[in-house]
Amino acid sequence: MPEPQWRLLIGDPFLCERALEKREIALQETDPETERHVLFADEVNLPALRSELQSVSLFAMSRHFVIRRGEKARKPKEFAAVLEMQLPTGTYLTMVASTMKSTSPIAKLAKASGATVSLPAPKRNAVAGLAREILMHEGVTPSQPLLRAFMERCGAELTAMEQEAKKLATVAIDGQVDVRLADAMLFNHTETTIYPFYDRVGEGNLAAALKELTAVREDAGRIVGGIIRHLTRLTMIRLLIDQRVPNQEIAGKMGMQAWLCKRLTAQARRRPLHLLMEALHTGVCMDTKIKQGRIAPLDALMQLILVATAPA
Repeated sequence: MPEPQWRLLIGDPFLCERALEKREIALQETDPETERHVLFADEVNLPALRSELQSVSLFAMSRHFVIRRGEKARKPKEFAAVLEMQLPTGTYLTMVASTMKSTSPIAKLAKASGATVSLPAPKRNAVAGLAREILMHEGVTPSQPLLRAFMERCGAELTAMEQEAKKLATVAIDGQVDVRLADAMLFNHTETTIYPFYDRVGEGNLAAALKELTAVREDAGRIVGGIIRHLTRLTMIRLLIDQRVPNQEIAGKMGMQAWLCKRLTAQARRRPLHLLMEALHTGVCMDTKIKQGRIAPLDALMQLILVATAPA
């Protein structure tokens, strides 16, 4: 079955790359001399792209335009108008996107023309099968202990699995890799970030904060500094709230992205200004004592958490 002239691949980066590779192989089988042009949606000059798509190559009968970062396309309505053009025979176009709103003109056009290929991130059962397949593709035998360690380190990140499998292949002997060696080589892609902990502190939820803290691998003194920065933001936002500054203006005054401001504003509304200021003062005092050697960092951290999550 001949390849359609244009496709929109949306979803998991690894699965999209695999689908793109299969499409390119199919095009190469039709014409081994097919030219490949890679562009990025947020950098595309639309008039130039329109002209290029309608032109004819001097060196090949077939051309394949790959447009990456489709979700970042500027002026999506104008972009869709370019994609809607009738492509010359032998010209193919593939747009790759990690996500795209259904209301996007590009997504609407792709759906209407049957060009959309949706490749969502796989569920856990499917991830195990793909992990085994990725290891085998790199010539590594996926024994059960190795597969377990591999998935624990990579989680559901298929792109990370591909990178780590290539790493293991360099030490494989007849396809076998010792699990202890794998443990030493594999990077932990599932490392818990500290930001959920800060959010639980900001919400005043002591139990949830302590639970998040158990999964954080960070120096206690540095965590104290992080809490201070978080409390500083919440105090500033709370002050703006009390001054009746409209929500849509707070992000601009704070110099932060709207999604982050929305999350922090919700936390700031839970705590009156005087409690936030008290917690912030405690944080500064604890930080000073740590630097003076008057208190152990872990003790200072626990005192700060207790004050910062005290009931309103």
